[in-house]
Amino acid sequence: MSKRSADGHAQVLRELNEERAAALLRISRTLESLLDQLQARRADVHGATGAEHERQLTAWHELRARAVTYRWYLEVQREALGLRQHHHLDEFYKVPAEP
Repeated sequence: MSKRSADGHAQVLRELNEERAAALLRISRTLESLLDQLQARRADVHGATGAEHERQLTAWHELRARAVTYRWYLEVQREALGLRQHHHLDEFYKVPAEP
């Protein structure tokens, strides 16, 4: 492989890693936002009664499903960067089980 070809290859690899890191940042920020929204909605669920309680609970579960999906995206993106250990993520990105 020529030096020019090797340099071009190295540049492409750098750009790919930069995009992977940027995607990881976007995913983690979205997940953080979803977790904050879940926490805020917890009070709405507990404060509601009757049909409003059911509506709030349904909305909470839909939001939780999105958070679970983004938690999975976070693991996938970390693996794309070569990070294989995910057990400590729940310390920072714990998706609550119930409101």
